[in-house]
Amino acid sequence: MESLRSLVILIVEDDDDARELMQAVLEQRGATVAAAASVARAFELLGGTAPDVIVSDIAMPDEDGFALARRLRALPADGGGLTPIIAVSAYAASSDRARALAAGFDRYLHKPVDFDELSASIKSVVSQRAQRSA
Repeated sequence: MESLRSLVILIVEDDDDARELMQAVLEQRGATVAAAASVARAFELLGGTAPDVIVSDIAMPDEDGFALARRLRALPADGGGLTPIIAVSAYAASSDRARALAAGFDRYLHKPVDFDELSASIKSVVSQRAQRSA
């Protein structure tokens, strides 16, 4: 089990059960987790939190995960624009993965979430960002 100690993670997921499960598992692995049920709420939280990584569902009402990625990537680097984003989605077609990566996501994982894979992906994207910033 990957340790996520000292990492701050923002989860954006509209399904209450999925969001709560993901939060509980990531906290159990040592992360500090903030959670939002919508893109609008995620941006409210970003005003007071600088997460190391964002984990977001794709299919959400109002604004979807693609909107989140576009809005985040439009921010300046010092405003969070380079924050790694991992998509989690029930969409399984290769075109969905390609679309997510083109929209600015760093990784694309399928639901149901494999928490070992998610933890490894979180550590990987955070490490890659640190290397790019160095």
